[in-house]
Amino acid sequence: MKDTSYRVSKAPKSAIRELFDLASERSDVISLGIGQPDFTTPEPVIQGNIDALKKKVTMYAPTRGVPELLELIEEKVRRKNKIDSNWKENAIITNGASQAVTLAFASLFNPGDELIISSPNFVSYFYCALFFGVKVIEVERNKDFSLNIEGIRNAINPKTKAMLINTPNNPTGHALTPKELNEIVDIIIENDLYLITDEVYENYVYDGFKHVSPASLNGMFERTVTVNAMSKLYSATGFRIGYVVASKEIINLMEKFHQYTVAGTNHAAQYGFIEALKMGTGFFENILKSFDDRRNLVYHRLKEIGFDLVKPQGSFYMMPSTEKFKLSGPQFSKRIMKEQAVAIVPGNIFGSFSDNMIRISYATEIEKLKEAMNRIEKFVLKL
Repeated sequence: MKDTSYRVSKAPKSAIRELFDLASERSDVISLGIGQPDFTTPEPVIQGNIDALKKKVTMYAPTRGVPELLELIEEKVRRKNKIDSNWKENAIITNGASQAVTLAFASLFNPGDELIISSPNFVSYFYCALFFGVKVIEVERNKDFSLNIEGIRNAINPKTKAMLINTPNNPTGHALTPKELNEIVDIIIENDLYLITDEVYENYVYDGFKHVSPASLNGMFERTVTVNAMSKLYSATGFRIGYVVASKEIINLMEKFHQYTVAGTNHAAQYGFIEALKMGTGFFENILKSFDDRRNLVYHRLKEIGFDLVKPQGSFYMMPSTEKFKLSGPQFSKRIMKEQAVAIVPGNIFGSFSDNMIRISYATEIEKLKEAMNRIEKFVLKL
């Protein structure tokens, strides 16, 4: 038989999904692995989907998305993100933020182009780059997970096409400060680059932090591909509805790729997102308070146990170091799953500079988090 795809074969199966599947097979496991909010999707969102199905909304959706939804996206990004856009030209609805990232790669890159990513970073970016023949240049983050601006500047060369940021970040929990953001904007403009910005965790910020969208800044709209989704704010990961806001030229290219690969996005689910956007975000205030309580609990318990870690400013993840315990991230993850039934993602899947780290998601109920911390403590005391 002739060879199959070399690029796809180079990508491993998702370690996060494998861990999730393994945890689901055991009733005693507490999962700190999956990046999925644990609160119930708001009822109006569910009902919007149901009503659409009852009205027989089961045919192909318009390629770019339902016009009413696109108009609401325009309104949302103007109000929340301070981005001026036109829904007829600057937006497309996607199958989750994951496909939004895929569309960004398909539209911006040619084989051999280079992309700068601060590492550690979300695993999908690395393999999406592989599939499109893009070379990823990893720049190691500073010890507090802030961006190494000098390292980024030094990584730029004539093949550099773009930079990708995810803020607040999965897996580190770092949220870009205004200073960092301004420095990145300067780099993008000075070097005539594109910026892909994944903002799915924009609402998960703590201690008074304010999220700022790069596309709202002077000179950045035409250079920026803003990726977002309904999944995290509305706890609707299974709806698989995301969106992109970008220049007319980029959206036109995305439409072509979207049309010839997936043909469109779940039609009825778009009506669930319409109802979500009509709700506003007031419902989320108590939820965010709950996540902040979990963040503080997990951070302080891990510090008590002896971990070296940085308190996250956003998202619902943190990345403790395992180096003190003389275990790599994969070793720690494998052993604690076996010995204490706690599912934790090894840090090495998030890039080249996190072999001795683990990623903990605190998107689970607080009593389970307390028990998980107790199990982690028992495990560490035996080392």
